[in-house]
Amino acid sequence: MIPIKIFLASSAELDYDKEQVELFISRKNKVWREKRIFLELTTWKDFISAMTGERKQDEYNQYIRSCDIAIFLFDTKLGRYTKEEFDHAHDAFRQCKSKVRKPLIYTYFKKEINESQAIDDFRKYIDSLDHFYDTYANMDELFVKFDRQLDLLESKHELIKPEPIDTQKIIKYAVYYFLLPLLVLLGGFFSFYYFQPTNLTVRVREVQTIPALPFHQGKIALTYGDKTDNLEIKDEVIFKQIPSKYKRSQLKLRFEARGFVSIDTLLTFSELIELPIRRDNSLAVIFGSVKDERNLPIKGVTINLDEIKSITDERGNFRLNIPYQRQAEEQRITAYKQGYKPWDFSGTPSQTTGWKIILAK
Repeated sequence: MIPIKIFLASSAELDYDKEQVELFISRKNKVWREKRIFLELTTWKDFISAMTGERKQDEYNQYIRSCDIAIFLFDTKLGRYTKEEFDHAHDAFRQCKSKVRKPLIYTYFKKEINESQAIDDFRKYIDSLDHFYDTYANMDELFVKFDRQLDLLESKHELIKPEPIDTQKIIKYAVYYFLLPLLVLLGGFFSFYYFQPTNLTVRVREVQTIPALPFHQGKIALTYGDKTDNLEIKDEVIFKQIPSKYKRSQLKLRFEARGFVSIDTLLTFSELIELPIRRDNSLAVIFGSVKDERNLPIKGVTINLDEIKSITDERGNFRLNIPYQRQAEEQRITAYKQGYKPWDFSGTPSQTTGWKIILAK
């Protein structure tokens, strides 16, 4: 719908004529509805009349300068502000740079015998501006003349142009036949996606492998809401039928395996989670003590784990630190000191249990 802004101005004695013009514009809008043309008529009564800090007439004048058509009606008297409003409309028309200069000014004088001197002077003023004015004896004559002007503007596509496309109708069809079905489909898709139970796969990956100590098996627990699922894991496990409402929640994951660092962490949902695991230091140390048959500590005993060596102290204590790549679940060590029988044994390293070696002379 293309709105055409029209401002109607007159003296107070023509209030009835202004009301009739409003009715005429309303009837014209009904005729032009199919062409999607709308005449938006405004008078001073359409503005807020409450007191403000600015001069109210300035607000009217500003609107006149922005409208498309300005209509002025005169009878026997010149309105208090009508000439000021006319001058603003005329000044805006002169300064307009568009192809169709606006506002278009239509001036009508009612045919009366007893015109005031102010009206006569105003006629002469309009003549000096080379502006054409018209007269009317009654409302029917005014309607015929102004209606002809509107039809001319519409037929020549000057200012009043029928909207070639019914934008509102297109929007309506787009909403009802495209947008709403699309929203329904999207709603169905997201409902299916967010409310359909889903699976979560957890895969373990050793950060640094030890050939002699491959990962065999562990336990993994997944907690969501008030439920915890526990599974055994070798390479990967699948937690099935997880409610979709937990897709946007944090999940708690716990991993435990003998010889590996435990993991207890929070994570966001993903269909595949790769969990990096690494061995702990439980197989990195062999420690203990060397004593003789009388249970007395022996100092200076050489403890060998291949090229790794340790010498017992005065209390007979020793400690072997095993490099990461040399760690294994079973290690073979020897103990030797001149004057004692060599000692050879294989066992499991431990950070908590020491080896007790007895050397015989």
